[in-house]
Amino acid sequence: MDLKTLNRIDKLRRLKSRGPKTPQWLKPYHLLFFAFLSIFIFGAIIKMLEQNN
Repeated sequence: MDLKTLNRIDKLRRLKSRGPKTPQWLKPYHLLFFAFLSIFIFGAIIKMLEQNN
């Protein structure tokens, strides 16, 4: 293998190991957002269960 293909393989490996890049605007708030979303969904499920009884 020549140097060009080795460099390409190395670049692909580095990109793969880094994982998906989160958007810049989402970074500080994504945990808070998911926490509020899960609480909201949980509350909605409880309301639905109360309605059924």
